[in-house]
Amino acid sequence: MVKTRLALAGLGTIGRKHADIISASESVDLAAIADPASEATKLGNHYGVAVEADLHVMLERGGIDGVIIATPSDQHAQHCIDCIERGIPILVEKPFATNVIDARKVVEAGYKKGTPILTGHYRRFSPQIEVARETLNSGAIGDLIGVSSIWAMRKHDAYYDVPWRTMPGGGPILTNLIHDIDCLRWLCGEIVSVSALVSSKFRGHPVEDTATITLEFGSGALASIFLSDAAPSPWAYEATTGENSDFFHMDECCYRFMGTRGAFDFPLMRLWKAPEGIEPAWQMPMTKSHIPTGPGTPLVAQIEHFRRVIQGEEMPRCDGAEGARTLAAALAVVEASSTGNRAVPEAI
Repeated sequence: MVKTRLALAGLGTIGRKHADIISASESVDLAAIADPASEATKLGNHYGVAVEADLHVMLERGGIDGVIIATPSDQHAQHCIDCIERGIPILVEKPFATNVIDARKVVEAGYKKGTPILTGHYRRFSPQIEVARETLNSGAIGDLIGVSSIWAMRKHDAYYDVPWRTMPGGGPILTNLIHDIDCLRWLCGEIVSVSALVSSKFRGHPVEDTATITLEFGSGALASIFLSDAAPSPWAYEATTGENSDFFHMDECCYRFMGTRGAFDFPLMRLWKAPEGIEPAWQMPMTKSHIPTGPGTPLVAQIEHFRRVIQGEEMPRCDGAEGARTLAAALAVVEASSTGNRAVPEAI
């Protein structure tokens, strides 16, 4: 097999994860790296790849089939367009951009050039999420009424030694919640309105550390989300799924789905229903069944999917427009929290 040549823009935390996955792959090859940081050259030596300080220089060198964009969020849109203009397929980390105007520009550039865009919402490649989606779509719990979601973990204080993480746009809404918003869009349908309250009391930074959010889906179902990066708890996607070895695995749930016929929790994958032939009611017992599902390796699956997208074998599972819609919903949370009014995600 001729390996697909991938370039990596950005060697931060997620960039290094991508680099490790590519280096271990039998189907893709790490062909180039762009990162202006002084330590990037040393990391490049570790991966056996030359590092360019400037993305444009890396692109001009050629010899690449696709680019993973893992640079700081405020650079995503321009770096996407730089690659698209050269007809190079991209996998761009979340957030897709930092505002809807830039997100639209990237999506339009991709359509105009015919260049594939894959947004890095890796959870769409989780076997646990796939089973949850199948369960909900099957009608196993009837029509969806509501969702209860928690993302609460305490980030270590040194995390905020990076200045941009203490400023608006660097907090858990666009860093962490955006993944849960994409999950819930994928599982429950389009979000049509958002309400939110935020607080920065516990860390004292200009950016939020805690929020409560209400989502309304097009189906009429509602979701409540509690979000905090100042509150240690076992209730967060990374802690509960066991997908990411950077997090201690807790045998708990981060999502609970309630429908007209029953309920389902995630990722323990327990289905709660009234006994067969009995109408659900509060005085009636519920039976519990389990759908065993392993965590898998979603980041690896995403890279393999990106390779197939580059080769024209598959369409992007989360394309630019999908990434932009998730961004619009996350930004609606910011808007709702600042105005105190219900916000509607901007159309893409």
